[in-house]
Amino acid sequence: MSVRPLAAIAATATAVFAALTVIVTTSAPLAFDSRAFRIAGDLRAPWLDHVARVITTLGLFAIVGPALVIGAAVLLRGGKHARAAALIAGTVVAWTSVQIVKAAVGRPRPPAPLVHTTGHSYPSGHAANSVGWLALAIALAALIPSRAGRISAVVAGALVAVLVGLSRIYLRAHYASDVIAGIALAAAVYALAAIGSILYARGRGPLASRRAPRRADGA
Repeated sequence: MSVRPLAAIAATATAVFAALTVIVTTSAPLAFDSRAFRIAGDLRAPWLDHVARVITTLGLFAIVGPALVIGAAVLLRGGKHARAAALIAGTVVAWTSVQIVKAAVGRPRPPAPLVHTTGHSYPSGHAANSVGWLALAIALAALIPSRAGRISAVVAGALVAVLVGLSRIYLRAHYASDVIAGIALAAAVYALAAIGSILYARGRGPLASRRAPRRADGA
């Protein structure tokens, strides 16, 4: 992926996150948060409760983090050092940013959650963590030879991110605005990390080619 679409993703995601943060910290409860809970209530069923509880575990950092580390190791073995660095940097910065914003905003959790919750509600850490699956799929796509395989991997990563976000709303662990903000924040961070790795790789290329003749002359 080139810098331009990544920059567009980063700018759009940042704008969404900033707008939601302003609204959440200055306005009354959002109407679409209540509407999302009503829809979830209409869909409530024991089997769906179980499925949601399983899916939501894919947003735990204890699960996403090791998967991303393994993915970075695979990328390093495949010679994709810039992608591996962007993946790890994005993961660390996204997780740290979520914790900082949670503490700064201090939004209480929704009442009557269907799963155990701790800490503040905004933004959703599970939703932000789940974007890591999409980032992992995009990064590993460089090692997948077939176009169909690359598309399938990215679609699967995006689907996991969406389902985890929906599970947090369904289980009343987060408001819909928490989930959207978490996804937007992580998307912006991963996009910026990817841009940084691309620019770094571009900067090193010409420099390496200029150094080669000097080593030959010195020999």
